[in-house]
Amino acid sequence: MRAFLLTIVVLLHWLFVYPGYISDRNQYEQDRKQIVDDEEALQAGNDFNLSSKEADVDRIFMGFKEKELTRGFRHEDQHTAALHFFKAKKMIEKGDVFPFLKMMPKGALLHVHDAAAVSSKWVIKNLTYMPGMLRCSTATNRNVFTFRKLKKKHKCSSSYYRISEERDYAWYTSIYDDGLEKSINLRAAYPEMVFPTLKDVWDKFQNMFGTMGDVFSYLPAFQRYIWQMLTELYLDNVMYAEIRSSLKELYDEKGKVYSKDFTTRLYINISKKFVKEYPDFLGIKIIYGGRRSDITTIKQSIKEFIQLNKDFPEFVIGYDLVGQEDKGMPLHSVLDALDELPEATRLYFHAGETNWFGSLMDANLLDAILLKTKRIGHGYALAKHPTLMQMVKTNSIGLEISPISNQVLNLVWDMRNHPAAMYLAEDIPMSITNDDPGFWDAEGLSYDFYYAIMSMAPNSAGLSLLKALVWHSIDYSTLSSAEKEKGLSILNRRWEKFLTEVITKWGKKKNKKLNKINKINKKRRLSTRFPTK
Repeated sequence: MRAFLLTIVVLLHWLFVYPGYISDRNQYEQDRKQIVDDEEALQAGNDFNLSSKEADVDRIFMGFKEKELTRGFRHEDQHTAALHFFKAKKMIEKGDVFPFLKMMPKGALLHVHDAAAVSSKWVIKNLTYMPGMLRCSTATNRNVFTFRKLKKKHKCSSSYYRISEERDYAWYTSIYDDGLEKSINLRAAYPEMVFPTLKDVWDKFQNMFGTMGDVFSYLPAFQRYIWQMLTELYLDNVMYAEIRSSLKELYDEKGKVYSKDFTTRLYINISKKFVKEYPDFLGIKIIYGGRRSDITTIKQSIKEFIQLNKDFPEFVIGYDLVGQEDKGMPLHSVLDALDELPEATRLYFHAGETNWFGSLMDANLLDAILLKTKRIGHGYALAKHPTLMQMVKTNSIGLEISPISNQVLNLVWDMRNHPAAMYLAEDIPMSITNDDPGFWDAEGLSYDFYYAIMSMAPNSAGLSLLKALVWHSIDYSTLSSAEKEKGLSILNRRWEKFLTEVITKWGKKKNKKLNKINKINKKRRLSTRFPTK
């Protein structure tokens, strides 16, 4: 009996003195909601309030997004937001999110290398069919395409073969062309097997520049190629681009070589002609790219940049060092060379395109910031450096984020783990860029926007974030105040047209099922962001 009474006392004591781990459930829910609200207030895109028309488009987009994310949650092999681009590309194109993004005006593209900016399919179907193209191979079995015989320059160990004759002798032209395309594209059905290490993929990647480099220096091919580069950007609703280029010396069919000054003037003329034909395209500007291979090469590139910037100050707008950071010279080791740049030089350094932490490579971020870089190319490793990340935010240094490039070049596999997710969560200045899309069959900028909004952004992020990325790309560009004003006027007009097109194509009357999905998801939006189970 005594034992029974003691048990009753203990139970009563537990019920009244210890009512539960959560003493006030209502307070708990309020605290929980407050934390969610606080985090959302930090995220990129919150400075853009949507109009009623934009809100309608946002509901349409969120229906598309949530449908694809739900499919991926249920079927991991169809989760495009988490898959490697080479495995996801066809599935991305079949969904509704991608055509939405294709229609969307994208503002400015602030990081793309001209030698890898155009679809590899177009290059094969057009440039390799030009009369006189030759092919040779190096000792490492790398193809070199050219329109001139310079065996020493091309490092050829074979004879030169005429492409047109090889194509005529091939069993199937399409198979022969596919073989040529493999020389200038990293695409692989099983990239994890073809490129298991960083070295494997970077060796192939850099070799491809050597494969096509002399073709792009051929005057008639160069003109066609640059026009196609602008066309692909325009068709993907990009309105302006800042191109990384070394402005190669060109040669013609007679072997005459033209200076970089000539190349620059030709670039300007092509851009002006394109803008005249398509007035809602603002044109392009060049960020001169020197290779970070050795001090002699860097000094020569600085000398060339100084002269070109002096002659074309409104077109050759800044300087950068390009190439693999893991093997190239770090910025700290070339400070004396960089000190030769004029004080007014605008710098746009590649920095932090590495997985290393506390190394000479990710220290490029520190030096780039101290050298007052205007923007940072990639900035992948920045998330490991909170002090530098705060400096980037305080000084409004824009990050040029290239999602697919970082994945294809083996920095990240599942794009949900990309550090740009943290940059978006803390509203670090950034724009979406495509780096070298021609080398991985990603024509235009829409594929990179897909991963930005579907993988790196919160599940709840929609049109506000997309609009912020588009508008901020103009903010972080090198356009003058007058050019920005003109660009924003064009962008506002095209954005309004885009909203109308979306509503016409996917509006309420055409998508009752979509409206139902949106209504359901609106109720569970909070639990979608922070699942309780």
